Order: sequence, then C-alpha cells, then structure tokens
Amino acid sequence: MIHELLVKLESTDWFGLAVAAAFSGVAGGVIWFFKGLYETWVASNDLPYRISGIWYSAEFDPRDEADPRDRNTYTTVKIRRKLRGRFSIRVSEWAGNAASRPRAEWSFDAQLRHGATLVGTWKSTVKGTNRFGAAVLKFIDNERAVGYWIGPAGKEYPYYGYWVMSKSQDDTKALSIGVLESSGFQFADVGGYILRQNAPPEPPPAAKLG
Repeated sequence: MIHELLVKLESTDWFGLAVAAAFSGVAGGVIWFFKGLYETWVASNDLPYRISGIWYSAEFDPRDEADPRDRNTYTTVKIRRKLRGRFSIRVSEWAGNAASRPRAEWSFDAQLRHGATLVGTWKSTVKGTNRFGAAVLKFIDNERAVGYWIGPAGKEYPYYGYWVMSKSQDDTKALSIGVLESSGFQFADVGGYILRQNAPPEPPPAAKLG
C-alpha cells in the first residue's frame, strides 16, 4: 500500500497543480476586485451627493452632569469612502465646548444601505477608554445627516442619543440646539430602571414596641 502511494505521488504533476492553484487564486482575486468596484459604483449612484470630506457633527450627551441647556458634543469629522459600499467616519477635531464634558474622539465604520443610510459600529479612540456601540446615519438632500447612536460606556448598560451632521459648522450648532428646544428630546434611563427591578427587595420596617 505504501509503495503504491509513493508511486502515485511520484507520478503527480505537482507543477501543473501549482499553476492551477495559482491561477484559481488570481482569478478569485480578480473577481473579488471587480465585484468590489461594481458594489462601490452602485453605492455611489445611490447617494444624493458626494459625502466624502469634512463634516461637522453634534451628538447628544446623556450624562446626568451635562448642562441641560447644552447637551451637545461638537466635533469635526472626516468621511472616507472605502470599497464595496463601505465608509468610515473619524473625528479630526474635538470642539471641547464644555470643561466638564469628556474628550470625544471616535471612529465609525459602516455599510451603505437603502440608498443613503450608513449602518455600522463605532468605538472610542480616546486612550484608556472602552466605549463602543452601533449607529445609523441618514444623509438627506441638503448636505445634512441625521441619525441615532447607542452604546455602553465601559461596562455600563447602553446609553443612546441623536446624531446630527452638516457641511456647515453654524448649521450643525443651530440644528442641534433646535432639536433640544423644539423636540424636548430626553434620555430615558431604561437600563437603570431594569437594574433597579433586579435589586433585592428592601426589608419591611421593624414593628414598633408598645
């Protein structure tokens, strides 16, 4: 049996197999590349305008200690187009609009869905933090975008808030302030409520003597 196996191995066209494997790998890579170009082209046609470049962003700050008159965190972000209908958004500058507000630096990687909506995940890029989550961002036809984000801060339960972007810094601030004033958007502490329901019941009050 071993002798027959050795004979078969000696008669195998290893060079031909190597060429065939290399050709299959190259062909697969070429197909993947052109498929990516096609998906990128389709995604480009779905967008109402070119979204790559510098934008101005405002995100709702749900923390209890945030100033209720200004619960927006402002950043300057850069949108980059990738292959296969994917985009990335990175903070390029933090406005630091409140001394009590933590530093806001994050990255968002997403897939273009349903024409002009980015659906993906975000994570904090501030050293020593572990914040992450998901977000949806819809681009509308006047160089504005609106969406929502959700995600835990470290090991805590999820927070959430609105997300507003515009190509104009003044427009971003006006829109985000208007959202607070006109819609009365508030953060509902759903996670805190659920955690309180899991807490052990308080003991009944001690009976009074006499």
